[in-house]
Amino acid sequence: MGKIGRNDPCPCGSGKKYKRCCIDREDDLDFINPSNFFQNYKKARRETKIKQCLHPLKDECSEKIIGAHSIQNNKILKQISDNGHVYMPYPKDDNPFAIITKWGRKEATVFSGFCGYHDNELFKPIENYEFNKSDEHIFLYTYRAFALGYHRKQESINFHRYMLRKRPSLIGDNDIYNLINGVELAINDLEGCKQVFDKAIINSKYDVLTSIIWEFNKPIKFAASGHTALCKDLRGKIIQDILDPDAIMKHIFFAIFPEGEKSYCIISWLKDNNDIFMDYRSQLLELTEEERKIYLNNLIPMEAENIVINPTSWDRLEKHQKDDFGMLMWGMGVMYELMCEENYNMLEPTLFELFEL
Repeated sequence: MGKIGRNDPCPCGSGKKYKRCCIDREDDLDFINPSNFFQNYKKARRETKIKQCLHPLKDECSEKIIGAHSIQNNKILKQISDNGHVYMPYPKDDNPFAIITKWGRKEATVFSGFCGYHDNELFKPIENYEFNKSDEHIFLYTYRAFALGYHRKQESINFHRYMLRKRPSLIGDNDIYNLINGVELAINDLEGCKQVFDKAIINSKYDVLTSIIWEFNKPIKFAASGHTALCKDLRGKIIQDILDPDAIMKHIFFAIFPEGEKSYCIISWLKDNNDIFMDYRSQLLELTEEERKIYLNNLIPMEAENIVINPTSWDRLEKHQKDDFGMLMWGMGVMYELMCEENYNMLEPTLFELFEL
């Protein structure tokens, strides 16, 4: 990171020049006190949350931004839950390093990304009706996965800028700069998707995606959604270079969920990106059902923004199976490629089997 000039915008995000903001500010002694860590962490998470409606038609918004479910509560979470609870590998603020956490159905997968009116109206077709594989249904599942990831990345930048306001001595630290810059680049990459999605919503024309739909003839005990800037196809061929700061990364989106006595997986991307995902699409279509399951067992812990699991089913797993899931979630695939001279194989069976929970 280059030296910050006095007249540059302050990295804390205040909108002021550096010389008029954090240049001479001392670190907050209460914030850096180790005994206050958990209290300050919870406060930071609370104060950096964003309440917004991502729907493009702002003039229609109701006044209240709600806790919107990114995975349907009454259909999917209800089917997966035990006594109104699910497990998520997403910690609560009072225990930020937990591998798995119990969440009430009403609070699980919630984020403040839509007003009450638009959350109800936009997603009504998939909330009130069975999945029918139509362009509209595929779009809405994909858009929900996008919205959560986009919103969380915005909150991540808020969180790190809050850290800089509390600890100005970190300004100029390469690690913090790289974190913020990486998330800013990721948001910028998603802006193209947002423009396409917004236009589709405004015009009610949802045929903007290429998708693969896999149908499984049993209800699974988990659900997940997410997105990733796919860098390699299933054979390890490089699709795009995530280390190129000038490249606009293209994303795939996925959602997997039970419905009734079946389960579905949607993998999708913008039609505008068909050229770079053409081989990947062909490879997905060639997979056997067993290979599809193996691929999803790898993809979900590695890339999902949201994972909900039936508590009883998770508790039945052996420790080594839970550990394998956790290692994938915390970056084992990336670490494998850094340490070994070969690609991580997304079709290598895992020690756990999500489809047998």
